[in-house]
Amino acid sequence: MIDGKKVFFYRIKKGLTQKAACEGICSVSYLSKIENNSITPSPEILELLCERLGIEYSYVSEEAINNLKKEIHIWYKDIKFRNEQVAIQKYNDFQNRMKGLDDPGLVNLYNVMLARFYIYIDEMEKARELLDRLAEVKKLSTSEIEFYTLQFTGLYKFLIENNKLSLDFYKKAYVLSRTLRIDDEELYYQLAQLSARLGYFSQSLFYGITALEAFNAEANYTRSVDCHIILGINYSRLKDFESARSHYSIALNASKFNPALNGMLPGILHNLGHSHFQAEQYDEALAVLRECLEKKKGSNTASTLSLIAHTYFKMQKVKETKKWLKKGFQAIDKNQITINYIRLKKLEFKVNNQDQDQAYQQFIEEEALPFLEKTQDRLHLIEMYEELAAYYSAKFSYKNANHYYAKVNQLYKEYL
Repeated sequence: MIDGKKVFFYRIKKGLTQKAACEGICSVSYLSKIENNSITPSPEILELLCERLGIEYSYVSEEAINNLKKEIHIWYKDIKFRNEQVAIQKYNDFQNRMKGLDDPGLVNLYNVMLARFYIYIDEMEKARELLDRLAEVKKLSTSEIEFYTLQFTGLYKFLIENNKLSLDFYKKAYVLSRTLRIDDEELYYQLAQLSARLGYFSQSLFYGITALEAFNAEANYTRSVDCHIILGINYSRLKDFESARSHYSIALNASKFNPALNGMLPGILHNLGHSHFQAEQYDEALAVLRECLEKKKGSNTASTLSLIAHTYFKMQKVKETKKWLKKGFQAIDKNQITINYIRLKKLEFKVNNQDQDQAYQQFIEEEALPFLEKTQDRLHLIEMYEELAAYYSAKFSYKNANHYYAKVNQLYKEYL
């Protein structure tokens, strides 16, 4: 079935301008009307355009196209459910079935879901290329494709720690979802994650509860546990430790008694340990965090090692703090600025009573802040600005102190 969108699709695919595509066949204005489906071209002109653009007169029934679209939507659900084997099997199947199909709506739906699949399997560069390509051919996209492109681009930006851009895309996706009446629980969960990272805990609770209700309705136990974790984090931040423990308890029970969820135990234990830390229950925090390390089996331990070191510091056990600081530094790449590196360096300054030295101020301003401002890590930026304001106040450098107090106030004024 040859229509204007297909002509536009193939012209862009071949990298041709309208003038180059229609030269010797028809006028540019006539081609523009064809691409916009404003006119029905004569069979002779359509045949010549198809020949130049490499479009075959193949026909795929509307029913077959619609059935494929339904299958692609089911594939997306498999990705959301984290049914890894099924998702990979369907990916291999679609790779073959999509060959030779050139319906723009079908191709774009497949590509946007393929981008989500690449994010799922951590092929981030492939995901970025597809999302960029979809943005370039926005004219061919339906509002649904635009929604998913915005949402998945927001997720991509979130995972590469560009919180500001992630927020911009998620806002647009959320507004479009309201217009289209699309209730995607994945969007709510992603908004809950981003809100928590930025320090908008009440809003994160709203999105997290909404996502939890939807995942429970679908019996999606893995994602339900994800929601309980994010709700536990938010309640801990809001000092409602009883509610936080309730959610962590549900998550722990689910992960311990369901073999398919065992891999989620380390994350749950780490966040439960952090909740105890925030509640100043340091012995309980250490017990949980040590169990977390055992479950992690030496993989991705930096954040937990850092939290153990901070816990000992709060208990005023300097020797133990330095011991776990050393372990934390051994678990990271010291040549790469990350949030774990920043936390460990700050603690190192404090445990050595050097947090009022110029070297501390230089580390924060020259290393930590550029990283946090680049990633727009609002929560840690507030913390760093407040610490620098206090540092300069203690040095009677009130101009510098006021500079950072102003930055703190600006961040508190921001809303999601």
